[in-house]
Order: sequence, then structure tokens, then C-alpha cells
Amino acid sequence: MGFYRKTYFCVCAGQQEELYLKRVAFLLKKLPERVVTFNTVMGQPSRLKKTYTEYDCAALFDYDFNDVYFKNNIQICDKLNNENKQKKRKSGKNVYHAYSNVNFDLWLILHKEDYNRTVFKNDAYIPEVRRVYGLGNNDDIKNRNIICKILEKIELDDIKKAIERATKIREGKISDDKVVLGSTIYYANPDFSIHEFLKKVLIDCGGF
Repeated sequence: MGFYRKTYFCVCAGQQEELYLKRVAFLLKKLPERVVTFNTVMGQPSRLKKTYTEYDCAALFDYDFNDVYFKNNIQICDKLNNENKQKKRKSGKNVYHAYSNVNFDLWLILHKEDYNRTVFKNDAYIPEVRRVYGLGNNDDIKNRNIICKILEKIELDDIKKAIERATKIREGKISDDKVVLGSTIYYANPDFSIHEFLKKVLIDCGGF
């Protein structure tokens, strides 16, 4: 596909998401043919309303059992994306929401194995993350050094597997359980849209 260069501006709710995108960029880099860059900032999706960029944008955030916050973030992304589409400019940027429901911990698990259990606490996945990545029982998975240790064990094929597993989870949902919010359809946990964003990234650069 010749030389490919693509930059995304991404607002990340936490350190896990920010470091994860750096890992994805590293794995996709194939010099000199392919370079994918994520310009990341820590913050909330509302940051996208205040920051001008010509790049495609994404907001990475969690549900975290906060329904009002979650819905508001989806609406922000959808509204910005729709506004760009209405401009009818060929160069108009896309705005993606890339959420994890309940949180990013489950997304990490899906890189290594199938897991679709519904949970009712925000820390419910922590023991599973430790197990899957061979961590100690007391390791803090939000600690930067531990996050990096986890990410070192993720390869490009693992990302593809996570996308496939998240897609499989969505396909197994019952239609009557869906929630329609503007142009977005979502479900109770486990559920994602981060896999849709990353699949687009990988397909566009020829990495999927």
C-alpha cells in the first residue's frame, strides 16, 4: 500500500489507556512503510470540544458504573462526529468513542483469553488481570511500572484477538437488551466500542 502515515488525537481517561496506545503505535510501526501516531492527552471527552486538530480523534473512557457520565461522553463524541459530517468536507475528521464497559481491565484480559462474565464492582477484574499476565497477588495494575510490564506482553496478534473477542461478545447480546443513545447502540457489561476504533485503525494501515 506504499508509504502510510496517520495521526490520531486521543483523549484518554487514564494512564492505562494512554500507555496502551503507545504500545499499539509501537507494534504497528514498520519503517519506512508504515507509521501510526497517537497524540494523547489525559482528560475527559469534553476536551475534544476545546481542542482543534485536523486529525481523526478518539476518546477512550470507561463506564465505571457511572451512567450519567458514560452517556454524556457518548453524546459528546457522537455530536462532534455528526457536526463534522454535516460540514460535508472531504477532509472532515472523524470522532470516535472508544469505551470499555465496565473498564479497561477487561479489555486487557481479552488480549489473552475469552472472558464475558458480568461484574458488579469496578475492581472485579483485577485478580483476573494479575492471573492472565503473571503478576503478583499484590501488584497494583494501575501503577505505571506494572502497566508497562503488562503491555510488554501484548503483541499485534493479541490486539487482533482482543478485537475478535470483543466482537464476539457484542454478537452474543440479545437485541432486546440494547440501549439506543443517538447514533450509538450499547449494552450492559461486558461491552465495548474500543475494539471498533482499533479495528478501523488496523484496517486503514493494513495491519489487520
